[in-house]
Amino acid sequence: MRALAALVLALLLAAPAATLAQDEPQAAERARTQAEAEAGDADAAFMLGRMFLDGVGGPQDKAEARAWLKRASEAGHVRASVLLGLMLMAGDGGPVDRTAARPLLLFAASAGDTVALYHLGLLFAEGELRTGGGPPQNAPVAVFWFRAAAEAGDVDGMYNLALMHLKGIGTPADPAEAYRWYLKAAEGGVVEAQYTVAVLLSDGQGTAADPKAALVWYLRAKAGGIVDDALEVELMKRLSEAEIAEAKRLAGEAPASRPEGG
Repeated sequence: MRALAALVLALLLAAPAATLAQDEPQAAERARTQAEAEAGDADAAFMLGRMFLDGVGGPQDKAEARAWLKRASEAGHVRASVLLGLMLMAGDGGPVDRTAARPLLLFAASAGDTVALYHLGLLFAEGELRTGGGPPQNAPVAVFWFRAAAEAGDVDGMYNLALMHLKGIGTPADPAEAYRWYLKAAEGGVVEAQYTVAVLLSDGQGTAADPKAALVWYLRAKAGGIVDDALEVELMKRLSEAEIAEAKRLAGEAPASRPEGG
């Protein structure tokens, strides 16, 4: 027993030392990065901001992260501008300031950053409904930015653009266009879009009704956590056993395009 106790004690004493040994390289990297940032390196300032934000190489300090990201952004660093803009929108590391976030995102959007494009859409979609200022709510402008994000490949932009088309918010209602963008978002892995595609295919809204393809997309959404027993039962009633089996097989494959039979 004494030997076992000694072994346990040795392991307990060794654990902090092992952790310290793992942290030392990160702490050294943070110190080196800070020296480069203080010398005016914008990339280093961005990386240092990330380190403070994530708690890499030392304690997490979101206010300090903001300060270094601001320095990098002022030097023209696109990714720093995006991250700082998001922190300002969320109130991370300081007060919410959506007004200050807007020019940062506009700058990054002009460089083609898809995250900036999408969040500009959010700024105009939400407008002043949230605290922290920001532009007045403007649905057509939100559609413009969501479309820019969607066309640049951002799946969240695709999803929100589809929603605007489906509901006729900021643009004329267009179920076919809504379905097109929901399908792209679904193929990109957005679970909510997968479920909506299933509903649209089931109802024949914006596309021809196709219960087998609807079941494929519903099963994918279900695997992602969205459960609608009524929809599942209703679709299965419309299909043969062979079609259900085929839908289950297709649902297990990675989506690349509209499922067979759609």
